[in-house]
Amino acid sequence: MRNDLSHAYNIQASKNHMNKHLLILGCGYVGTKLAKACLELGFQVSGTTRNKEHAHALKEIGISPIIITSPSDINVAILEQTTHLVDSIPLTRNANSMAASQTQWLTILAPKLQHLTWAGYLSTTGVYGDAVGAWVDESYDCQPSSPRGIERLKAEQAWLDSGLYAEVFRLAGIYGPERNIINRLHAGDYKAVQWNPPHYSSRIHVDDIVAALLAAMQSPRSGRVVNIADDLPLPHAEYVQQVAAILGAPAPIILNPKEGKAQLSATALSFFSDNKRISNQRLHDELLPTLHYPSFKEGMLAILNHKEN
Repeated sequence: MRNDLSHAYNIQASKNHMNKHLLILGCGYVGTKLAKACLELGFQVSGTTRNKEHAHALKEIGISPIIITSPSDINVAILEQTTHLVDSIPLTRNANSMAASQTQWLTILAPKLQHLTWAGYLSTTGVYGDAVGAWVDESYDCQPSSPRGIERLKAEQAWLDSGLYAEVFRLAGIYGPERNIINRLHAGDYKAVQWNPPHYSSRIHVDDIVAALLAAMQSPRSGRVVNIADDLPLPHAEYVQQVAAILGAPAPIILNPKEGKAQLSATALSFFSDNKRISNQRLHDELLPTLHYPSFKEGMLAILNHKEN
């Protein structure tokens, strides 16, 4: 996490922030990065998890951990103190299906969030489905092609219908320190499919997600939907080849679609079957005029420099 994130966009730590309480539902990779930035601003931060080990790790960095199975189990006293909320809860999965749990617990939570001034739901650009390579902005008609996208869209709607001051952030593929393909590329057996025509996808560095959320807290707009993606959509095969070159790693194994279907899992293929280029114009116009990492090239170099230091 860059130390200057908390100072971007005129957000200043002050006594006015001392009574701000951020509750992060599903405090994982992005949530923890956001929590650290908000702690620097003087926020009190609580985060939910199902895992006792992870709860201990959250506590070590100043986050008040809440070990629960469902947000409906959160103590009412905590909810009444919450002024800001981020929902980063993944879909509930079993062997045969996945589901958006927000449709069960959000109506229970909403009346108890009496002092909430802003909420953000972290969704995915997968809700758009396939756009045959077209540029996709927030007005694009969502036609998700995967169960994951369908359920994420249900979660979005639950938040937008909640009556709370909430907005939705559709995240492209997330990467950053501790979460990237560097080790997999260095292993020398990374496989990617070269589709014909090429299938475009988009990415975003975790620091830019955090910066966007901080900016939204500063300038909230209920009901807003924002794509959070960098400036360079690229076919995945081309992306991994360029990253390998930056790293000095072995070139990835490039498969044709028939080989990909034979050698890769259905889950792996589903992430890259849709073909769309995510427009981040609203992100630039309303939240982040410029990104810390306009493309993966700057982002990967920063990760490498961090490792070397």
